[in-house]
This record gives sequence, structure tokens and C-alpha cells, in this order.
Amino acid sequence: MMKKRNHDDDFELQEMDKARILVSIIPVILIIVILAVTLVMDRNKKSKTGAEDVQQSMIDYADESTPSDRTVSSNEVADATPNKENPEEREESEVQNKEEGEKDGGMASPTPGQIMDVDKVDYSKVSYNRDEQLKEMMTYWADNNQKALDDLANLDRFKAMSWALKNSKDCYYYGDKNTAGLPEGKGIAVYADNQYYYGEWKNGVRSGNGTWIHYHIHNTPNKNDVCLYHQYTGSWAEDLPEGEGSEHYDYDVSLLKENAYYNTNLIGSYSKGLVNGEFYLTSIYANGDFKEWYGDADHGSWLYKSENKDTVGRRTVHVSTVDPDNYIWMHPKDNKEIGIPCLISAKN
Repeated sequence: MMKKRNHDDDFELQEMDKARILVSIIPVILIIVILAVTLVMDRNKKSKTGAEDVQQSMIDYADESTPSDRTVSSNEVADATPNKENPEEREESEVQNKEEGEKDGGMASPTPGQIMDVDKVDYSKVSYNRDEQLKEMMTYWADNNQKALDDLANLDRFKAMSWALKNSKDCYYYGDKNTAGLPEGKGIAVYADNQYYYGEWKNGVRSGNGTWIHYHIHNTPNKNDVCLYHQYTGSWAEDLPEGEGSEHYDYDVSLLKENAYYNTNLIGSYSKGLVNGEFYLTSIYANGDFKEWYGDADHGSWLYKSENKDTVGRRTVHVSTVDPDNYIWMHPKDNKEIGIPCLISAKN
């Protein structure tokens, strides 16, 4: 005989049906949630990777003409933003660091004529053939053989060639010329103080695209000049950097000062040899820290990022690419005529 269902049996069956439905729906919901989370993470990862790729490509652009076995170099400027957690410690640190900066001097790169000093070799008596030597160097430069360029620049016959131009803004040139006999087209030149240029010329001056190198070669023990090598690559006009370009520095790590910040790359635009426009900069410290910054310049002066001043009058000129509260500080008296240090040109 069939047993008659009561109200309790119906309720139990309904509850079992609900349970079956939940069991079947929950896995689907979990799968949807997992897919959504994966999609969001993948987008964030791609966004982060894209930003990193942009910054890396900028660094590669600055380093494309420099040898891979070099250490990096820079200009010395003031420290980055002091610790804001303890105002008393910050003010004491700011004053101490500024005093040290004033004692150390400003730019790490000395003016022309201060580097190539007298040593045991009397370069006035060293023979050289400027056309043959410049032709030799031009061949390696055209092949982007930086190691060969470095080796040649350190040979006595090349140092003697540059020594002959000491205290002069003239140069020895090898390359294309116009009908008037002036450099025009592609060519190479050597200047005093172991400076070289390879690139385009027009009507006797550097104009177009080219690369300038300053070898900081010391013939006597050096304890002050942190730079080993300084390079500018980019656009030129009227014998000066003009338009987009980049600077790169190498330095002697044993001479880096504690608590000092050193530029390694500057990528931006120039006007009459001075910084002018937007810039991306990289820097290192003596402890090996590497940092990236943004800056803006107006005809040789960095634009201030805020109205803030520290206890000694310095103001913010560069801001960190990852921390909007972290700045590079500079005193207004130092924030002028900022361009390519040491560049020998008839226009400056």
C-alpha cells in the first residue's frame, strides 16, 4: 500500500532541492570569480610591464652609444628629499648636506683646460698625423666600436694631437667639405682636452645629428674629478646642442661622495646648448642606489616643482617617477646656465 506524504515530507524534499541547486550553482560562481580576478591581474601586469618597457627604452636610448663595460658617471647636485618623518632631523640633515655641497663645489665636470695636465710625457715632442689618425678614428666610430675609440683616445699620439689645441676653441677636422672648403656633410673633429665630435656639419660648424665625447684623461694622480667620460648624442645647430638629445656620464666610483647624488643619464631637449623642455633623468648614489626623476627646464634653468624651500633656501627641481613626495633640491644660485659642461665651441 502506498504511503501518503505529509507536510513534513514535502518540506524536506524542498530543502533537498534547494541544496542540489546551490551545489550546482556555487562552482559556476567560483569559476566566474576566478576568471574575473585573473583578467584584472593580467591587465594590471600588462600595464605595469608597459610602463617599465617605456622607461627601459628611454634608458637604452641614453646608453645606446656607450660601451657595456663602463661604469656610469654624473654631475653632482644636492641630495634628494630628506626624511619627512622627523622635522628636526630633516632640518639638521638639510643644513649639513648643503654645507658639504658648498665645500665640494658644484658640477663634477671641470672646465676645459683643467683636466689634461703635464706629466712625464712632453706631448709637444710627440709626433702625430692628424688626418690619418682622425680617419682611423672615424672608421671605428662609423662602426660603433666604442672600445676602439676609447683605446685610441688614450694613446700618446692622440693625446698629443689634442694637446696641440690646448687653450684654443679651434679643432682639427677630417671629412666632407663644401665648395668653400668648410666642413659640411659627415665628418670628425678633435678639440683640446681630449674632446671629439663625429656627425653632421654645415658651413663649418656642427649642425644636424652627432655625438660629442669628452674623455677625462688625467696624466697625474686624480683625487677630485669623479668623471671618466661624458657624452652628448643628439641634434646640433650652430655648433651647439639644439633639439632632442641625451647626456651620459661615467665616473670613478672610488671618488663618489657619501650622501651625494650623481646624474647618469639626461634625456630631453636643448636650446643653444642649455637644457630646455621636458627631461627624464637617472641617477645613482655612492651606496649604489639607482633612482629615476622627471624635470622641466627653461633655457638653462630647472623649473621648480613647488613653492617649498628648505632651511637653506633650496627648492625642488626634479620629482621621483615613483614617489610624488620625493624631490631633488637645488639652490636658486646654482640653477642657471645649465647645459653641457666643458663643451668647447666657438659659440660659448
